[in-house]
Parts: sequence; structure tokens; C-alpha cells
Amino acid sequence: MRIQLFYNSPKARRYFRAIRDGLNEDTVALAPIGLSSAPALPEAELAWMTAYSTARKAARPDLSEARLRQYTQVLRRFARWHYGAVHQRMRLMRPDVVGVWGGQGVDTRAVRRAAAALGIPCMLFETGLLPSTTTADTRGVNFENSVPRDPQFYARYTAPAELPRHFVPRRAPQGEAEPLPARYVFMPFQVALDSQVLLYSPWIRSMAQFYWVMENCLREVPEPLHLVCKPHPSCKQAHNELRRHAASHPRLHIVDNHSSEDLIRGAEGVVTLNSSVGIEALLLDCPVLCLGDACYAIPGVAERSRSPERVREWLHALALGRPPAAPLRQPFLHWLANAYVIPGSHKAPEDPHFRRLRARFAAAVSEAGHGLSAWAAAA
Repeated sequence: MRIQLFYNSPKARRYFRAIRDGLNEDTVALAPIGLSSAPALPEAELAWMTAYSTARKAARPDLSEARLRQYTQVLRRFARWHYGAVHQRMRLMRPDVVGVWGGQGVDTRAVRRAAAALGIPCMLFETGLLPSTTTADTRGVNFENSVPRDPQFYARYTAPAELPRHFVPRRAPQGEAEPLPARYVFMPFQVALDSQVLLYSPWIRSMAQFYWVMENCLREVPEPLHLVCKPHPSCKQAHNELRRHAASHPRLHIVDNHSSEDLIRGAEGVVTLNSSVGIEALLLDCPVLCLGDACYAIPGVAERSRSPERVREWLHALALGRPPAAPLRQPFLHWLANAYVIPGSHKAPEDPHFRRLRARFAAAVSEAGHGLSAWAAAA
């Protein structure tokens, strides 16, 4: 089985070297994505490869339409050059499967598109859905992944699994922890320009909008319930206006010095766009409401809302002590642990990680029907 792994960062290069060493295969090759000349590509192909990067720039309020058009044209040139480089490398090695970290950047999407053009399955790697795991999926990452969305699939799933009950904080809290209300719903903010917000959040387009929608909904919810927000530790936005408003509001709080795990454990529910904090809440048996597109927003696992009215209903039920039932929460998590995630973080993979990954690569090749015969036919 010939495996070709394309890296686009030092992090990905380190992980792919670990895969090569851990699989102990002479046919695992690493290569930078690189740049090279390429033939003209259809506009639709270039638009798809640059969609996320263009959306990131378009979200900047200081960028004029003219500058955005210029930037888009530059992105499309780079998409074509990345495509040309990886297409050439794939044709030279003739791999059975390729891999790349992430799913949305111009260089990553160029790898995906070149692999598709040559009929090669492409494994996309990302931080795992469960703590201390890794995602390896040929369909996509985040909402695009291959996690089944049919509730009946989980209703039939009965295999148990050992689940994590404690999480490594993304960044250790600094300073003294702020006081928390007795009863609250936790609202984790997300990175403003992340694909989770730009691509998978149809009606909430920013953390400010998230805050004001929830503030408006809270007005019609019984008094004891508060909302506690925590900015994402990797987001550079200061949220100064929101902080000033929360400081004068009796039931809204923005905190920095609590871990997400502690905030989940004390909450009566978590409302999120599609954050991985939602998965952590499921692991701690905490009700979850998703306002964006999330692979875990499945009836019986987590609730989903596309309107303020539904948010108010969910908050009201929590305030009255009647959270929605989630009978499929545990089967969903057990299936993730048993069948979907690759055990172990990409930062320190060990033998169980490589065994599961080897099987995942083999399944991708088998499903695609790819191999020497396919390349012989292509030649």
C-alpha cells in the first residue's frame, strides 16, 4: 500500500514523520505541498479551492471590494500552482492513498482536488472529536465528515466503550477565577475567522451576533437562569463592547479564568454554534443546543436551532428543570470511540494509533477500488 502524505506546516510534517515511522512501511512518502506550473483549471474548481480563504478575507470590515477581488485572484493563482505541484508528485509516485492535514485551506483543497482528479482516496487529518484523539476521514472534517446523522443508526448501536471524563485545557486559566451564578447556561465563544463560523454557521455569523441573540432570548426566560460566556483562548478579538455590556447586566457574564471543563460541569446546558466544547458537554452528560451545523447535532444526541424562538424554548425548559431527553447521547459517543476516532493525539501517537490508522488507510483503498491495476489502466 503506497501512501503519500502532503504537509503544509511543521506540525503536519512532524505528525506525518511519526506516521511513516510508526507504520514502518517503506512505501510511505512525505512531500511538501509546494508550488508548480499547472494548466488552466475551470473557474468552479478554483472557486471551491479558495472558498474558505476568500471568506476569511471577506469577513474583515477594513477590506475594500477592490482589494478583495485582487486577493481572490492571487488566491486562485496559488490554488492552481499548488494543484500543479501535488498533481505532478502524485503521478510520479502513483500512491494508493494520499493524506493531508485539515480540509479547507487553499493548499489542502488543492491536494483534495488533485487526488479526486486522479481517482485517489484522500485522507484528511484533524484534531479528533474526542479528547486525545485524531480524525482521519476521506470525506471531510468537522461538519463535512462521515459521521452518520441518522438517529436510527445510534438507536441500534449497543457496543460499550470507555469514554474520557477529564480534558486537557486548551490554555491554562490565568488569574483568579471569577464568581459564577448558581444556575447558568455556558456559551463558549469560537474563533471568529474559523471555518466552523464562516462555513458552517448559516444564521449566526459572529460572536457579537451570538451574544446579542442569546441576550434577547434570555429576556423571556425565568429569572434564576444566567448565561456565562467564555472567549476562545485562540481568538484575538477582545470583545470589549460585549464585556462592557455584560459588566452591567445582572444575568450575563463573560469570564476568562475558568476552564471549559469546570464551566460545563457547573452548567445546566451548553449552547454553541458547533464547537468541540459541545462534544465535551455530551461526555459530561450536559444538554447541548447547536445553532450552527455540527456533526453531533443529531436528534436524541443534541438539540439544534435555526431561530430565536427555538432557543427561547430550550432555555425555558432548562430554567424549569426539564431539559430535552438525549437517549442517543451515549450510543453516539460509544460509536465515536469504537469506530471513528483514531486513539491518541497527533502530538504523541503510539502503537494503537498506528494500528487503527493502518486499517483506516486500507479501508479507504479498498472502498475506492484503487491499486496498481487502476494506475495501469490510467497509463
